[in-house]
Amino acid sequence: MTQDVVSYFKSGFRQVRSAPGLIIPSLISSALSTAVMWAIILTVLVLSLPLLAEVVPILEQNQDLISEVIKGEHLEGDIDPRIDGVVEEFSGLVPEMVGLSIIFLIILCVIIIVYFALYAWVYAGTIGYLWQGVTTTPDFRHFLYYAKEYAFRIMGLWILVYIFSIILFLMPFSILVFVPSPANITIFVPSIILCIILWLVAMVLLFFAEECIVIEGMGIIDSIKRSKDIVSGNIGSILIFIFILIAVCIAYVVIEGIFEVIALLFNSSLTPLFMLFLIVILIPWIQLSKLNFFLDRTGVEVKEMDKEIEIIKTVREFIARSPYILIDFVRKNKVYLLASLLVYGIGVGIGYYIGHSFFFLSEETMMVLSEGWEEQRWLGPYISMPLIDTIFYFSNNISVAMNLGLSGIFLGVPTIAGSIVNASIIGMFYGIVPAETATVLIGVHGIPEFMALIIATAAGIKLGVKIIGSLENGAEALMEALEVVLATSLLLGIAAFLEAFVTPIVISLMI
Repeated sequence: MTQDVVSYFKSGFRQVRSAPGLIIPSLISSALSTAVMWAIILTVLVLSLPLLAEVVPILEQNQDLISEVIKGEHLEGDIDPRIDGVVEEFSGLVPEMVGLSIIFLIILCVIIIVYFALYAWVYAGTIGYLWQGVTTTPDFRHFLYYAKEYAFRIMGLWILVYIFSIILFLMPFSILVFVPSPANITIFVPSIILCIILWLVAMVLLFFAEECIVIEGMGIIDSIKRSKDIVSGNIGSILIFIFILIAVCIAYVVIEGIFEVIALLFNSSLTPLFMLFLIVILIPWIQLSKLNFFLDRTGVEVKEMDKEIEIIKTVREFIARSPYILIDFVRKNKVYLLASLLVYGIGVGIGYYIGHSFFFLSEETMMVLSEGWEEQRWLGPYISMPLIDTIFYFSNNISVAMNLGLSGIFLGVPTIAGSIVNASIIGMFYGIVPAETATVLIGVHGIPEFMALIIATAAGIKLGVKIIGSLENGAEALMEALEVVLATSLLLGIAAFLEAFVTPIVISLMI
C-alpha cells in the first residue's frame, strides 16, 4: 500500500536524525562546488603574476594620484590630465591582457567540463549511497561503487536534457529571425509560453530518471521511459510533492532573509549559518524524501529507523573526544601535515609576492582600514554584535574546513588549490601592510584557526592519496577525514570567539 506524500518528508527527517552519516553526499557535493570557486580564483592569481611587473611600476609612478582619489580630493567634475596618462599607459597592456583573458576562458571551460563530469559522479554516488543507507546500512563504499558504475549514464541523461532544452527554446527565438516584423512578435510570445510549458512537463516526466538509472540499473532511454511511466501513474502525488518542495524552499529563503536583515542591522551576517543548515539538513532531507517516494512507488521496502540520535548528548561527547582525535591524527600523520604546511607555504609565498608588489600603497591601505573602523564603531571597540559575529566566523570556517577535508575525495587536487587560495589571502595581507600591523589584526584568532585548517588540509591530502590507492582505503580515509574535520570545530570555535570578542579590542588599542 502506497503512503501519502507528507509521510515521505517525515521519513526523510527521521532518517537524517537516526543516521547522520546520510548527510555525507551533501557535504561532498558542497565541497565540489567550493572546489570550482577555488580553481577559478587560483587561475586568476596565477595568470595575474605576469602582469605585476608591468602594472606595479605604473601605479607606483602615480601613487600621489591614487592617494588623492582615496582621500576624495578629486571631485566628480574634475578632469585631471594625469588620469588620461594612466589610462594611456594601461592601454598599452591590452594585447597582453587579451592573451591572458583567452587563456583564462580556455581554463574556465575545462573547469566547467570537469565540474559537470564530477557532479554527475557525485550524483550517481549519492543516489546509490542513500538507497543502500535506507534499505541496508550506510557504507561509503556504496557511494564510490555507484559513482563509478553510473556516472556516465547520468552524464548522458543530462546532456540529452540540455540538448532538448536548447533545441526547444531555439525554436521560438528563430521566429524572431525568420518571420517578418511585426508578425514575429505576435507569434513569439505564445510560442515561448508553449515552450516553457512543454519544458516543465518534460522535467516532471523525468523526475525519477536518475533513480531509475542507479537503483534499477537502466540505460538512458529506458530510464526516461520508466520515469515517464512512474510519473504518469502518480501524477497527482508528484505535483503535491513538488508543491511541498517549493513551499519548503520559499520558507527557507524567507526565514533566512528575515534573520539576515536582523544581522545586517548589527553590521554582521548569518548567511554562512544558513548555508551550513542548507548543506547539513535541508538538502539531505529533500534527497531522502524524494528517494522514499521512489522506493515506495516501486515496491522497495525501506528499513525502520525508530531510534533517533540524541544530538546534544552526542555533540557533547564528541567535543570531549575532539582533542584526542586531533592529537592522534597529528601524531600518526606527520608526513601529510608536512605536505599541508608546504602547500600553505606556497600559498603564503604567492600572496606575499602579490601583496608586497603593492607595498608602496601601505599607507593608503592603513588609512582606509583605520577610517573604516572608526566610522563603523558603535559599541566600545566593536563595530557589530560579537555574539552574531562568533556564529558567522564559526559557520564560515567550519564550512571551509569541511570543504578542504572532504574535497580530497577528488584526488586531493581541490584541497591543495583551496589551501593555496586561503593562504595567499594571508600572504597578501602581510605583503601590503606592515608585519606588526597584520599580526595584530589576525594573530589573536589566526593561530587556532590556521591550525585547524592545516589539519583539515592534511586530512584532505591523505584522503586523496588513499583514493588513488584503492576504493577500500578511500572509504576508510573519508570517514577519518570527516571525523578529523569535525574535531577541528573545537579549534574553530575558539578562533571564532577570539575573532569576535578579543581581536576588536586589540585593534581598537592600535588605532
